[in-house]
Amino acid sequence: MGWVFLQNIELEHGRASIGILLAPEARGQGYGAPAMKQMIDIGFKQLRLNKIYLTTRGVNEQAIRLYKKVGFVVEGELRKHAFFEGEFHNTYIMGVLASEWV
Repeated sequence: MGWVFLQNIELEHGRASIGILLAPEARGQGYGAPAMKQMIDIGFKQLRLNKIYLTTRGVNEQAIRLYKKVGFVVEGELRKHAFFEGEFHNTYIMGVLASEWV
């Protein structure tokens, strides 16, 4: 079905990045949000992180909707940062803070 993970865990700075990859047939089926929420809970409650962040291509609208749904906000935009399918696309930096997590 897929996986979700925390990486680049920097306990001294209280941060980690998160990633998710779902099989094409599992996308849009409602699995992404609960999986991400569980991993974010682990990051904030067990690892006591202050921030979890990610990057995503601006053309990945389905993923951006998911990230916003679980509480991430856009913190920055890198213009024409990623080359994909023959074109350069913007990359978004998104994050959620422990103080924002309910």
